[in-house]
Amino acid sequence: MRNYIKYPPFKWRKYKGQCIPQGPSFRWAREVTIRLTNCTLALHLPRHAPQPGGDTGEWRILPRVYDLVGRNHNDRVMPSQSWLHEDIAAREWAFYGPWFTGCMGYVHFSLVGLRLSEPNSQLNFLHPRALESGALGYTTACWGHEVSGNKAYYQAPLNWESLDHLPLPALRFDMRRVVQAGECERFVFFPVGRGKLISIGFVCHQYATGTQEEIDARISPEPMLELVENIIDSLRITPSPELQREVDAVREAYPDAAVSPDCPPLDWPAHVDRDGLTILPYDEKLYAEPVR
Repeated sequence: MRNYIKYPPFKWRKYKGQCIPQGPSFRWAREVTIRLTNCTLALHLPRHAPQPGGDTGEWRILPRVYDLVGRNHNDRVMPSQSWLHEDIAAREWAFYGPWFTGCMGYVHFSLVGLRLSEPNSQLNFLHPRALESGALGYTTACWGHEVSGNKAYYQAPLNWESLDHLPLPALRFDMRRVVQAGECERFVFFPVGRGKLISIGFVCHQYATGTQEEIDARISPEPMLELVENIIDSLRITPSPELQREVDAVREAYPDAAVSPDCPPLDWPAHVDRDGLTILPYDEKLYAEPVR
């Protein structure tokens, strides 16, 4: 656990040089279990430990089966209203500098169930390419329309990778702000049924200004990224017999199907069609409320 004597939450002085902040110890992270209709998820998470006074709220994992029926997003978050979501888990961990230099950043974790608002019977997210379309469509629906002036606010996907330690197709990538440094988001997507996805998201934030290189020189992101990687590596999925048969059927029908080895950044700003998958050219009036 964090050395509370050397890394207290109080700020009484400024830190000189590069700070290597300390957060929760993953060594003491407990395994949590999430039961879904077709599978069980397990991963290790430190207890919720936000900065005092800056708590964004914990989503506690409930002792029930999540069926991922979902609900609509806020119109501002997702103008197309093309995806439904079910919030399952969220925690936050503050990272502190040594000897009363205060909070240097945080990692926010969330785990969300997703499904299309308009079900598509022809789509099977258990196929790797369909998974890719779902992940990119959902990400664009949420963040692709954000602009600063005439520029996209975010850029994604970055550092695209396949996750091969799981029994289902899975992928991960990063998203960064284009116009403001100091924050990186990392996502993991995988299917839990023909029409259902899980999105695991991490926000790594450093309390500093400047270019990303200047911020990293002041506050090292490595302890935060290490925590993120430990959580991702701890993820385990146990499919139900029915889901395993569906996965095996896809692999038998498409033996060469796999998550793409790379994926260039999308041409943002952009929108997503009502189907949640088709990426459209950006138009600020596309989903605007009609004037009465």
